[in-house]
Amino acid sequence: MNPSEESPRGIVFEEFLGREVRSGSLSDLALGTYRVVFDEIEKGNSELAIQLLNMTLLEADELHDIYGHWTDDVLDWLRARDVSGLDAEIARLRNLLGDHAFDGFESGWQTYCNLTNAGSVAIRASSPDAVDQVEAARASWQHTHDDAVDVLYGVLDIAVKLVGEECLREIWDMLMGEWYDAHEKRLDVKVQDWSESSRQLQIAILDGFHGHLTGPDRLGDIEIIEEEDRLGFRFAPCGSGGRAMSDKAAVGGARPGPPFNMAVTTKPHDWAWNKVGVCSYCVHCCLLNELTPIDRIGYPTRVIDAPVWPQDREDPSCTWWVYKHPSLVPDSVYERVGRKRPDHLGSNPSPEKEK
Repeated sequence: MNPSEESPRGIVFEEFLGREVRSGSLSDLALGTYRVVFDEIEKGNSELAIQLLNMTLLEADELHDIYGHWTDDVLDWLRARDVSGLDAEIARLRNLLGDHAFDGFESGWQTYCNLTNAGSVAIRASSPDAVDQVEAARASWQHTHDDAVDVLYGVLDIAVKLVGEECLREIWDMLMGEWYDAHEKRLDVKVQDWSESSRQLQIAILDGFHGHLTGPDRLGDIEIIEEEDRLGFRFAPCGSGGRAMSDKAAVGGARPGPPFNMAVTTKPHDWAWNKVGVCSYCVHCCLLNELTPIDRIGYPTRVIDAPVWPQDREDPSCTWWVYKHPSLVPDSVYERVGRKRPDHLGSNPSPEKEK
């Protein structure tokens, strides 16, 4: 599937993900999947609406995987360091977020799956409450998803309080090590032509942020920005870090503000764009898309314009850019993470490659 080409709305198999994804024009793929499900129900296209509704489960599945263990991984990292005060901090966070946020992720996921299946049954039966059934599934996933983000952000905040914000680099490297390796193997211009890498990056952005329920209506909507040298994907806000920084989107108020007071960077770090006010969750976007790829393959794979606290709390929009070729990425992108443009693109050849 090529999101830059006009193609009919539907489902196709995407080899690099090993599963099905949505197909359609770029403008259509920018619409949240729930939005297009509602549209197809209104048009009476029951089978396509059911296929698209089932797609929401696939879009959310990776998030189910990572949120199912990342919080425990961070807590295990802290326990291995025998930091004092950890139990008291966990109790404080639990009191802030509630027992259900801490303990209800798997049950919430199962409820969401059950509601999605019920939505499919209602669509197939042309039930008058089909839209309501689908909305119930969407709302269920939003609640479960947002609780999981809050808990993860909360334990990162605990790590910062007890160890110091410098620990965020080590923690995120631990959590995303396999992702770094996959990026290096797949997105190196010495391994794969950039035209294919760019296509894959665009698909991954669209698919992933549909799952995060990005956008002001939390339907997964994304704004597309087409420029001469790059393609932009704007989330207003994204459903994870951006939503956590928004007084409007986060129920109970922005998480860096009271009563949560979750950590943002207080001094410049190369792994956080050398900016003050980057939330501890959003740090991983810099590491995954800019700093680590620059260090490993000589260029960022995606360039992120992230919100900072408190300046952007009213509008914590975030834009991800995919350049039409890595050579077009400006020097300023390298410099803001403390790097210089290398004299070649791609990883250094290994002895095996040289042979």
